Parts: sequence; structure tokens; C-alpha cells
Amino acid sequence: MEEILKKLISHNIKGDVFFRKGLSTSVTFEANKLKSIETSESSGIGLRVIIDGKIGYSSQYGIHNADWLFEKAVATANIETNLRLPFQLNRKESFLDENLAGLSVEDLTKIGKGIIERILKAYPDIICNLEISKDTGEIIITNTEGVDCKREKSTLGIGVHINRIKGTDMLDVYEEGAVKELDKLDSEKLISKLFNTLEGSKEIAKPSKAYLPVIFTPKAVYVLLLPIISSLNGKIVIMGASPLYDKVWVKVFDEKFSLIEDPFNMEGLASTTFDDEGIPTKTFPLIENGVIGGFYFDLHTASLMGRESNGHGFRGGLNQPSPGLTNLIISPGTQSIRNIIASLDEVLVVDQMMGVGQGNVLSGEFSINVHLGYLYRRGEIVGRVKDTMVAGNAYSALSNILALSKETEWIGGTLNTPYICIPQLTVVSKG
Repeated sequence: MEEILKKLISHNIKGDVFFRKGLSTSVTFEANKLKSIETSESSGIGLRVIIDGKIGYSSQYGIHNADWLFEKAVATANIETNLRLPFQLNRKESFLDENLAGLSVEDLTKIGKGIIERILKAYPDIICNLEISKDTGEIIITNTEGVDCKREKSTLGIGVHINRIKGTDMLDVYEEGAVKELDKLDSEKLISKLFNTLEGSKEIAKPSKAYLPVIFTPKAVYVLLLPIISSLNGKIVIMGASPLYDKVWVKVFDEKFSLIEDPFNMEGLASTTFDDEGIPTKTFPLIENGVIGGFYFDLHTASLMGRESNGHGFRGGLNQPSPGLTNLIISPGTQSIRNIIASLDEVLVVDQMMGVGQGNVLSGEFSINVHLGYLYRRGEIVGRVKDTMVAGNAYSALSNILALSKETEWIGGTLNTPYICIPQLTVVSKG
């Protein structure tokens, strides 16, 4: 990296260098049995240059060649920009848990095997697939203006997919969990959620009405959230495609709805004090009591809008930076989910959905197959629904929220959300 920076400085070219390396180990079980053990290691460098107001970029995995990176980055400098690189940020942060990073293949296999054995002991007719993976890595970002930042991180993820077949009825259930500290791993909670699902899925039920209150569990909240976070993306705003482009400081949603990005929440996997461009991060109210707080930008998109980056430049692999988010927090309500359900004559609780993100996401319109959902009447579960769809609009739904639960869950390690109850959506059920 130093060689590349020296080359930039000697040619009086401004730019930044991004280094990433990672080690991943995964253990996979299929149909209750150990299937595979895989370990992969990768590293690479990305070089961004700014020449006469234009961006050039090159990247190389494995062993890098400074001359090649420099020549290719300069040759591709054709994207117009007004960005100015950040100055003199020097930070080192580590989210590397030694106990987690030290887990061996045998340790991972033992954890996965133990979970499967617990499930099969209670439900011997279940087919169980499981993947457990450990990832460790680091990134370094330096630039010609004195930025020198480094981040280390380790994470452990578990995903369980169980299948139960009874005659012509097939039940598919998945649960997942991710932590960055080994002592935060809660296998018992994951197993308990699976057991509750299996118990509640024994009977089949059909909604009695075409319009019902619908509760989205934390796993299903993304169907409502995806259009919102997409429309707040600075890149989408620049393209003129965001329906929220002129709604900053305007109350658009229900006052019960607040969506906060919190990069300092240590429970979230995306915690960081700086983004992948060397800009300090900060807690950012995307939506506060229903009011739009602003958009999130990387350096390039911010410059095109005549604004400053707000610390949201993140990279996928060695790709160029683009607007991205860290830990998202939806503020909880005051009622328990049990009391919310009990207060309704009939309600559909949606837990898993098929087709999220398909179609025109920005419009907010959705018509989604319920992969796993439960019907409750007067607080009691009636059974699992089949061949059922839920339709509506995310903007309209979040502008009229009946209740938010006080209980919250982490989804994917980066979204902490309560259950969200919408007073009425279209529910279509066959048969």
C-alpha cells in the first residue's frame, strides 16, 4: 500500500487505497448429516484515483502489482465527480473476539451437530439442514491526504433450515443467528423458536376475511423496510427515482415509526467508527417519529448533490464505494406481542415470505406469498396458513401502524426491529 501511495504522490495524483483480507470457515449439514467443511482465504487491493475531476478505479485480488494497479486506475479515469478526499483520520478499531476467532473446525462441527441432535430428539421425523460459519478479516483504508484507518472483525453465523413432510403437507422453516462475540451465541433461543414454530404449525387454518390486521415478525419486516431504505439511498435520489427526494423534514410515516442508523451499537455486526472511505460515522435518524431525517451518501454521490458525505461509503468486496448502512434500529413500542395479538378478533402473523425485493421495490407495492404465517383468533392460535398472499403498499402501511411490540430481535446481525402490526392489508387465500 505504501508503494502505491508513493506512486500517487510522486505523480501529484490524489487517491485512496483500500485493502481487504478475510478467512472464512464453514461447516454444512444436509439431511441431518455432515456434508462438507470448507475454508477459503482471500485478499485484495482497490485503488481509486481522482484526475481532473474524474474517478478512475482498479482492483486486484491476491498478490498485487503496484504498477499495474496505478496504470489501470489512471487509464479508467472517466467518471465525473466533485468529491474531495477526507483529511488526516487515523483510527484503529478491533471487533476481533479471540474465543470466536479461535474456534476450530471440530468446534464448529460440534456446535452444529449438537443443535441437530436436540431438534431430532424432540422431532425425529424432521429433516434438518444447517450451516455454521466463522469469518475473520480486516480492512485498511489509506489516502494521499493522510487518512490511515484499520478495522478488524470476527463473526459467527448459524442458519438452520428444517423440513417436515406429512402426507401432501410440507413445512419449511428457517432460523438464523449471528454474533461477533462467542459468549453472545444463544443456541437455546434458536432451538426454542424452531420448536414453537413446529408446535404452532400442526393445524392448517384459513383467513375468514379478505382484509385483516397483519403482524410482521422481525424476520418479515424487510418487506416493509426495503422500499424505505432504498428510497433514502443517495444514489437513488441522484437518479431521480426516489419517491422521498423532496420529503426531508416532512412527516411521511406514522409518528410511532422511527428508524435510526446506529454504527455505535455494539450488539450489531456492522458497528464501526469510520466508513470504507475514511469518513467518521455517526448516529443518523433516517426517520424520527415519522419525519424523514435525510438521505445517506458516500463521497461521490454527496459531491454530485453538493453535500458532504455523512459517513455511508461502504464497499462490497473490492468494489468502489457506494451508499451503505450499518446497524439499523426500529424503535420498539410499549405493548407485548402477546397483548397485541390478544387485542384483535382475527390477525395474520407473517413470519416468512417469498419474493421479497422482486418487482418495483421503490414504489412500495408488494404482493407476497406467505411462506410461513399463523392465524390467531381472540388471542389463540388457530393454525398455519397455506396458499396465502398479502398485498399492500409499504409507505401506506408504515403511515398507519396499529402497534409496535416492546420485544425486538436482531435480524442478520444488522437490523434490530420489533413486531409491526398494520391494521388492515389485503389477504388472499386459495381453497
